[in-house]
Amino acid sequence: MTGRRQHANNGMACGGHPIRVPRSVDSVRAHLRRHLREEGHRMQALAGPWKCTTQNVYDLFYRSSPLGPQHINAAVVFLRLDEFDANELRLLGAREAGWNIDPQFLEKVPT
Repeated sequence: MTGRRQHANNGMACGGHPIRVPRSVDSVRAHLRRHLREEGHRMQALAGPWKCTTQNVYDLFYRSSPLGPQHINAAVVFLRLDEFDANELRLLGAREAGWNIDPQFLEKVPT
């Protein structure tokens, strides 16, 4: 009786292809996950900047309450995001927290 042979590890994700976030997902957590993936980090890497344990990071990601501004700012500094991505995360966080932000009152940058 022969055993099944296991395939060689190709060094990629479990499915063999990168995970893509659909554009319809517009939450702070989804954007943070995408930025973490792009930088080659895992969610537990935020434990240091957020000054908590890795289990608390997972709890914060899977909780239904919005992320606080201190968590968003710490993640921005840790990931070294540019100003555009940082402001996008802050704006999404404010909207998730219930702030009614009207985009017509945001300052337009002259081009």
